[in-house]
Formats: sequence, structure tokens, C-alpha cells
Amino acid sequence: MRGLAILLSLWLAFASPLCQARVIVSFYSVPGSIITGRSVHAFFTLTGTLDADGRKVDENYGFSARTWNPAGFFRPVPQTMLIERPAYIQRARYHFRVPISDAAYHKIAQEVQLWWHDPRYLWDIDRRNCVTFVGVVAQISGLTVDFPPPMMRKPRIYLDHLAALNPAIDRTRN
Repeated sequence: MRGLAILLSLWLAFASPLCQARVIVSFYSVPGSIITGRSVHAFFTLTGTLDADGRKVDENYGFSARTWNPAGFFRPVPQTMLIERPAYIQRARYHFRVPISDAAYHKIAQEVQLWWHDPRYLWDIDRRNCVTFVGVVAQISGLTVDFPPPMMRKPRIYLDHLAALNPAIDRTRN
């Protein structure tokens, strides 16, 4: 009986890292549409469970201009964070996902709040938009990231570029 207890303890010690809860960050893009009144967009989801306290996570964020008007083409404008409905996420183009640590989750949560509420983080079509936002989140997630200027208005192309920079990432969709 004692041997069985030792064997079980050893199995738990080695198996537990494989069974740990994880939060997964998944990256998406959508094409613009006159019908829906939405421009091209990139966003990410956070799903899973935090290791530290077992809290369930089911969130999504996409950085955007608060209101769309022509001024956004010429100067920075007030920002907001778009929280997408499940149907929108299902229709979006999935690119890849990455498991993240609790520390990375909390850093992403802080970054979301900064970009959402800090007046220094105004939306700028070329310097601080949904593409640069998902790039920063990918960087926090541990990926290799760069910000090529020609891609900063092209969410699909940019996320495909990040996937190419990180060939070991998981491109399968849950």
C-alpha cells in the first residue's frame, strides 16, 4: 500500500505541471464592411483559468477610436476599447493562440486599462491603433514582435506576419 502511495505522489508531481490551468490569448482580425459600418479591426480574447486562484477568464478587447469621423485620418482622437459579442468573434478570422502565465495575464489587464482610459493613449491611425495594440499584447505574451509601418493599417496581414515570426505558435482553433 505504501508503494502505491509513493507511486501516486510521484505521478502527481510529474503530471501536475501538464494539468495546470492556463489562460490562452487568441488573436483575430476582421475585414471592414460598409454593411456593418465597421472598419478593419484586430482584437484578442483571453480564455481559461488563472493558476493562482482558479478564477475563470473569458474576456476580449480591441482598441479603437471612440467615434469614427474624418479627423481620425489627420490627428489622434479619443479612444475606447471594443468588447465583442460571441457571434462577432465566431465570424472573425482566427490567427493563432498562445498560453500565458498569470503574470502575463495581469500585465495584459493593466495594458488594456492604460490604452482604454489614459488620455495619453489616444487612437492614432498610424501609431496607436488596433494593430499596434494586439502587437503589444503579443509581445507581453512572449512572442517575437515588430511593427512594420506598411502593416499598421492591415490587421490580417500583420497577424499573419506575427505568426510567421513565431512559427512554433498554435494556429489551431478550439
